Amino acid sequence: MNTRLTKTLLNKVLSRQFLRYLLVGGASWVVDFLVFLLTYSHIGIVPAQTIARVVGALVAFAGHKLIVFEDRQFTPQALRQQLIQYLILWLVSYTLSIILLLAFINLLQLHPVAAKLITEAIIIVINFVTMRRYIFASKAGA
Repeated sequence: MNTRLTKTLLNKVLSRQFLRYLLVGGASWVVDFLVFLLTYSHIGIVPAQTIARVVGALVAFAGHKLIVFEDRQFTPQALRQQLIQYLILWLVSYTLSIILLLAFINLLQLHPVAAKLITEAIIIVINFVTMRRYIFASKAGA
């Protein structure tokens, strides 16, 4: 197979996979939002936000594992390792998002909305690459 054809096929696979990644992310956000809407008036803002984020993250984990990266490792050890890695990635990306957001706003004087959009675009790519190469690498083609 020539290099150009290989590159074209790889780009198609990555594009489809990245599109699935974005769709799963959007779906998990909708779940997060709906859980928040259904619970905040009953249990308060902070507990509702916490539950919504956890449920959304679990939906995202399952969607990324099964739909985006087509990972079929279901042993307790594999699931535990992937969940721990996913949690670490979530914490690191959350921290990085705060740092980037503040840097874009305070150092580059960007409007907060513009800073948020740029930050999220960076985090989305970092998370996709990290999940593809490390967390769900067995089937992801890394």
